Amino acid sequence: MACVCALTLLVTASACGPDRGLRVEPASTASPTMLSQSNEDAGPKDTPFSLEQIRTTIEDSSGVAVTGRAAETAKVAGDCRDCLKFGAPFTRGDQKFQVVTVANPKRRSEDIAGVVISEKDGQPRLELIATGNQLTLSPGKNGTVVVQEAMYADGDQDCCPSGWSVQVFRLHDGRFEPGQRFTRLNGES
Repeated sequence: MACVCALTLLVTASACGPDRGLRVEPASTASPTMLSQSNEDAGPKDTPFSLEQIRTTIEDSSGVAVTGRAAETAKVAGDCRDCLKFGAPFTRGDQKFQVVTVANPKRRSEDIAGVVISEKDGQPRLELIATGNQLTLSPGKNGTVVVQEAMYADGDQDCCPSGWSVQVFRLHDGRFEPGQRFTRLNGES
């Protein structure tokens, strides 16, 4: 009985701790979020297009996607054979989207761009290119893509950004449209 009372007191006391607010974790942390979800129905990451086909598409388009331009991403994709890797694919209705990240050639552990590819007339179509520092790109709910990037203030070291920026792109009328951007820098929103 004494153990049950002590355990109840401990649980009650720990539940009254201070609110630590929203916590943005590094990409290497494997905790799931409401927006970042796996989509098992999407099938294999490398189907229908291989990394080489996607690399060629990025290079041939000079980094011009349906929603924007990223010429530097095209240059890195062409110059660095080991910088592209598959992310989690997702579907919206019958349409599959492949996700590829582009690593920093000097620091391969950091992604500098995320690319979303669809299929149009049997060919890869570059839908979205998002660029940023220490970028993560994740499929969200209802045909969204969540892009998070590190924000640096003057004097920040590479390891330690002062904040983060999160933007959600929503698929609307066949295009990814940017939604609100949430930025937190030095503890301020």
